Amino acid sequence: MAFFKKQKSLVGVVAAALLGWGAVVHAGPVPGVETFDKKPVTFPVPPNMTVWDIGNDEYLVTFTWKTTKPKPGVAGEFNSWSRTDLPMSGPDANGVYSVTARLKAGEYRYKLVSGEDGWHTDEANPARDEDANGNSILRLGITAELHGTVGKRGDDSIELRGLTHDPASYHYVDFVSDSRVVVRLRALANDASGAAVERDGASDAMKRIASDAQFDYWETTLTVDPAKDAPLKYAIKVVDGAATEKLGPFQVDLRQWRRRSAPDWAKDAIWYQIVIDRFRDGDPSNNPENTLGSNRMGITWPWKSDFFAIPGRKEMLTDPGMFSYDSDKDNYPDIWQRLYGGDFQGVIDKLDYLQSLGVNAIYFNPIFESPSHHKYNGKTYQFADDGYGVPGEFAKSMKTNNVFDTATWKNNKSDEKFFELLREAKKRRMRVIIDGVFNHLGDSSPYFLDVKKNGKASPYADWWDVISWEPFKARGWAGTDELPQFRKDDKHGIASDSARKFIMDCTTKWMDPNGDGDPSDGIDGWRLDVPMDVPMPFWDEWCAHVRAINPNAYIVGEVWSPAEEWIDGKKFDAVMNYQFRVAALRFFGNVEKRAKASEFDNDLARLRVRYPVANTMVMQNLLDSHDTDRIASRLFNPDLTNDRLYDGQNRVQEPGSGYKFTRPTEETYQRLKLLALFQATYIGAPMIYYGTEVGMYAADDPMCRNAMWWKDMMPYDNPDYRIDDSLLAEFQELFKLRTREEALRHGEFETLATLDDKQVFAFRRFVAGENRSLVVIINNSSETQTTEVPLSFVGANDDVSLVHGKAEFPECNSKTEHFITLGPVSGAVVSVIGNTEVKQP
Repeated sequence: MAFFKKQKSLVGVVAAALLGWGAVVHAGPVPGVETFDKKPVTFPVPPNMTVWDIGNDEYLVTFTWKTTKPKPGVAGEFNSWSRTDLPMSGPDANGVYSVTARLKAGEYRYKLVSGEDGWHTDEANPARDEDANGNSILRLGITAELHGTVGKRGDDSIELRGLTHDPASYHYVDFVSDSRVVVRLRALANDASGAAVERDGASDAMKRIASDAQFDYWETTLTVDPAKDAPLKYAIKVVDGAATEKLGPFQVDLRQWRRRSAPDWAKDAIWYQIVIDRFRDGDPSNNPENTLGSNRMGITWPWKSDFFAIPGRKEMLTDPGMFSYDSDKDNYPDIWQRLYGGDFQGVIDKLDYLQSLGVNAIYFNPIFESPSHHKYNGKTYQFADDGYGVPGEFAKSMKTNNVFDTATWKNNKSDEKFFELLREAKKRRMRVIIDGVFNHLGDSSPYFLDVKKNGKASPYADWWDVISWEPFKARGWAGTDELPQFRKDDKHGIASDSARKFIMDCTTKWMDPNGDGDPSDGIDGWRLDVPMDVPMPFWDEWCAHVRAINPNAYIVGEVWSPAEEWIDGKKFDAVMNYQFRVAALRFFGNVEKRAKASEFDNDLARLRVRYPVANTMVMQNLLDSHDTDRIASRLFNPDLTNDRLYDGQNRVQEPGSGYKFTRPTEETYQRLKLLALFQATYIGAPMIYYGTEVGMYAADDPMCRNAMWWKDMMPYDNPDYRIDDSLLAEFQELFKLRTREEALRHGEFETLATLDDKQVFAFRRFVAGENRSLVVIINNSSETQTTEVPLSFVGANDDVSLVHGKAEFPECNSKTEHFITLGPVSGAVVSVIGNTEVKQP
C-alpha cells in the first residue's frame, strides 16, 4: 500500500537464508505452555530468550524485551511480519515484557515492534543482518547446531546432521504435473559432491540448484505413473568422494498426496496493473473537483501537464517540502491529493489496446468510493467510486442502504458502470481482480463518522480499534489517523461480528453480482492490501468464503517478504512477487554491485523452492508497482546505496537521495527490454504496471502514479513524456510469444549455463514428454558475447532455430553444445525441436 508511509525496514533481500524451510506452528501466543513435555536444548540461545525442545523439530520460544515503549511485540518471517500476531504481555516487576511462540526448526529474521509503526532491532541478540534492514536472526534446531560448520567437498566425509529429506513436506516432494514429481534434499553447504534418487533399480541424478550460507539444496524431477507408483518407493544416495550415505527408504502414496493447487487460468495470465484515476479519462462529466489545495482552482488536474508543474503558475514544484503528506504551504496544491479524472469508461475505451499488448488479466487498485486517487482510504467496500462512474450515486445509495440487511442492497449507477467494464473485459477473455483493503477504511467513512458522532451508542462502535472515547481517538494503520483500523482479536482476526459479516457480504456482491450462485458475471479474484496487519484467522475464514463462491478465484496478497505462511493451501494462491523484483534488480539493475550469473541463478532457485510448484507458476512477477519507483527509473539509478537494491532512497522528497528522475537513457531502455524478455519467459505470471510498456519513468510515490502517456494525446507539456515505440513493440512480441508457447506458461524450468565471466545466463522451458524446448539466452554484459550453451538433451537430427531476438549461430560440430553470438545487453529465445523425447540430463 505505502500510501502515507513506507515500512521497508522489515523487508530483507532474497539473499537472506531459506529459513531451513522452517515454519510457525502457532502464530499467536502459545496457551498452556506448562502442559508441554519440555526438554532443554543443546544449541546456543540468545540471552533474552528461553527455548524448549518439545519434539518433532518444534520449539517453544519465549521472547523478552525490557522496554517502556507502548504495545510491544514480535514480528518476523515466522509470522509473515504480522505486527499483531505476537503481542507481548507484561510488564513484570522488572519492566520486562514477554511472549511465547511455537516454531519449527529453522532460521528466521525478526524485529521487535512497538506502538503503531515502531520497528526495532533486538539489541540483546548479537545475531543480525549486517545491512540497512538490521533484522535480528533466530536459529533453531539443526540450523543452530550447524551454524558456523563448514563442509569441504571432496574430503570423503558427509555431515549426517546436515542431511534432511521429509517426504510429507512440499519442500521435499511436490507435483510438477500429473506425471512429474520433484524430489529435493538439503545438505550441509559444500559438503556433498553428488546425490541421486534410487528406485526400482534405477538412479536419477540430483542437481545442486541452490545454496545459502548454511545449506545446499539438491533436486531432481521424476517421471511417474500415479496409478502404478502407488506408493512411490525410493531412497536418496548422497556421496562425497569415497563416502556414501543413504537416506530412506521412503514411500509416498501419490494418490493420497495433498497436492497444492491454484487456478489453472492464472498460469496463463499476463497481468496489467491499473490505478484508474491515472489511466484514462473516458468521461469528463464525472471528473471530480480536486481536494485540499487544488479544489480552490476548481479543476481536474491537467492530464498532459509536467508532474512538477503547478497549473496557473510559472514556477515548478521542486521543493521536497511540497511533497509532505499534509502540505498546503503557500497555497500550493497538495501533490498527494491530485485527481486526474481517470474512470471506468476510460478503461473500457482502452481494453482493445490492452488486448493488442497481449494482456489477459487486469489488477485494479481499489475501486470503492473514496476521496483520494489511490482509494486506500475508502468510505466503504459496498459501492464503486462516483468519480469512476456516475457523480452523486454514493449519497443516494447511503440514504436507502442498510449495512446490516443485504436485502436493502441495490447496485447504483457507478456499480453498474464497473460491471459494464467487467462484461467488456470478459468479452475479450480477460480476467479481472480488484484490491481488498480489509484492514481499515478512511476517516471519511460514514461508519467511522457515525462512531465519532454517537460514540458507544453507534451501531458501528465495536468495529473500530478505539483508544479513547473521550476525547475520541481510534488507532489508524501505521499510526495514521486518516486510516482507522478495524478492531482485532486472535479468535476471528477482525473482532466485530457485524464488521466481519459486512466484509463477507461485500465480497459476495463483487464476486456474484446478481446473487444467482453463478460467479461468471463477477470479478475473478482479489489482491489483498497489508494482509499481515490482520490476524490469520480472518484470512482463513475469508479465503474459504471466496472459494465457496468461486472455487476458481485467484487470491494474491501484498507480502513483500518471503511468504510461505500465506501459501499454505488455505489462504493465498500467490503474492505480489516483490522478491522476484529483488533478484532481477540484483542482476539486471545494478552495475558495481551486480550479481554474477551464478548468483542470479541461485537467487531464483531459492525463491522457487520456497513455494509449491503450482503456486510458483501463478506468482505475480512484477518489475514495479504503485509502491515503487518505475522500473525504467530504477534501472537508471543503480547502486547508490544498499537500500537501492530493493526500494530505498528513491523518492523526490528524500533530500540527499541523489535520485535522477529525468528521462532515462536509450541504454537504460535497452536494459529494460532485456529484463522484459526474462520476465516474459521465466516461470510465473508476468505483471506490468500501467505505462511501463511505453517507457514511463518516475521516482517512487507519489511520482510513480503519474498520468498515462497516450499517443492520441501527444504532445505532452514535457517533451520527454513520449512513447518509446520500440519498447512497446518488444512487450507486444514477448507477450505474443508467451501466449503462443505452452512451455513458457505451463512448462518446467532448467538452468543450462551461468557464465560469470561473460555475464551470460541461459535456461530452458519445456513440457516433459514433448520433443521441443525453448532455450533462453541472456547476455547481461555491455559487450558482444559468443558463448557455448550446453544442450545435452539435443538429438542428432534436432532443429535449432531463433524464435525471438537477434543472434547468430556460428558453425559447431558438437551435438551437445551450440555456439551463439549475442550483442551487448540482449537476449534470444531459441526453439529446439528433436526426433527424440526431451529428457532431463
